[in-house]
Amino acid sequence: MATPLTPKRIDKLGVYGVIREAAVDSFLTPEGALLDAQNVHFDRIGAVTVRPGIATLGATIIARPPMPAYGMHNALAGTALAVFNEAGSSAIYAFDGSNWNLSVGGGTASVAVRFLDFGSCTVALNFTYNTYASIRFIDGSYFGDGASYWQTSGTPINPDQFYGRACTLGEVYKSRIYLAGDTSKEGNPSRLYFSSVISTAGNITWDRSTDFVDINPGDGEGITGLKKFSLELLVFKPNYIYRFRTSGVDPDPLIKIGTRSQESIVEGQKGLYFHHDSGFYRYSGGYPTLISKPVQDIADAIPFSQYPSIVSWNDNDHIYFSIGNVTIRETKESQTIKNCVLRYTESSDTWTVYSYANEIRRAITYTRGTTLSRLVATDHGVVATHNSGTTDLGNPIKFRFKTKWYDWDGIAESKVIQELFAVCEKAQASELYCQTDENTKWEQIGEIKELVNYFKNVSMRFKRIRFMWQGTTKLEASIFKSIEIVRGLNEGIIFK
Repeated sequence: MATPLTPKRIDKLGVYGVIREAAVDSFLTPEGALLDAQNVHFDRIGAVTVRPGIATLGATIIARPPMPAYGMHNALAGTALAVFNEAGSSAIYAFDGSNWNLSVGGGTASVAVRFLDFGSCTVALNFTYNTYASIRFIDGSYFGDGASYWQTSGTPINPDQFYGRACTLGEVYKSRIYLAGDTSKEGNPSRLYFSSVISTAGNITWDRSTDFVDINPGDGEGITGLKKFSLELLVFKPNYIYRFRTSGVDPDPLIKIGTRSQESIVEGQKGLYFHHDSGFYRYSGGYPTLISKPVQDIADAIPFSQYPSIVSWNDNDHIYFSIGNVTIRETKESQTIKNCVLRYTESSDTWTVYSYANEIRRAITYTRGTTLSRLVATDHGVVATHNSGTTDLGNPIKFRFKTKWYDWDGIAESKVIQELFAVCEKAQASELYCQTDENTKWEQIGEIKELVNYFKNVSMRFKRIRFMWQGTTKLEASIFKSIEIVRGLNEGIIFK
């Protein structure tokens, strides 16, 4: 005999972020976790909110896509620099607060350009990709005044003393500049060069014949990243990290976990984050911790060819990893996430997934006067303010989430939902769906149009069920709060 179905409230959504079913079986997933999410976040604890957009900063720099970004920097904590390809070469553009202006052109196309600040100068590495002048510098007063102010010789940086090498990686540590990633013909991929200590006049010098350390060349890997962290200079290789503290000749290896992408390394509130072949890690001293287990199937789906291109950035409580296009294979279906960004929240140790209209190729924290924001550069010649506005450069934001599976009253029982409510702020005619048992098709329950949405005379028969909310918006962010099943039947165990 059929009995009334136990009422159920599905709420606290997103409290545990996204926990993919490939990582934890749905029936072990805690209440409030989501199996899948796209373009929503959980910063308002207990609710699911559509993410903000990205808004163009100044005009489009290059209007003939694809024009991917190959470098970005917040120079001397006040001037945004961006590197884009154009007409077979690359160019550095500087933002004056209103417009992007060409600072210097003629760099080699399609190579990563990296920057560092030292004294009153900004140094560009790998902009002119040759052994004659692979280092350029500019006094911070002249970013918008033309190519002649980008120097390849002379004080205070004296890059002419480094002619013959083409280093692609750099970091400032203990009043010296450290360089690695030498791609010149005579270069040693495991060699870490260092300058003199800055003088009282603000100058440095180089002696590349003596001022270097070989970082364990016997491990068979070249240096792929440099990052100052706490009191150490961390030297990354694809599968090793070395801690460097002095100019000694034999730094000790930290652990057999490294990175292939300098741009994946970013410092957050709880440590240093980076990508390795096996997932995403946090280093806060000692042994790096794998943090990507809840979304490991997405991390594993990143094509190997995209590992060196992974880009990261942070804001007050979040770490973002732009990983490109990924296709996740699932038991009965697969999905491709275009221009995917994995977002990790440090305070709650949770993940969500974003997808953008254009791939984010570089990102920085930008300060100018009283302004603090995050800027991203895309693969289409645009620099944009991240988490700004309600569209992605004018494109609407498509969003969704999927709940875990529910089988209340027992998996063997046949159940029917007859009435339910859905609660959503700023609903904007989004849609609610359900999926039952082993069906691959999602059945529409109805539109979400107002704060409290009542669906009566429905007939959803199931042994297990999950729900999906989705929509498209160019307006203020919708906030989904709960689903409440208020009436139904438990038909008991039915044998066919």
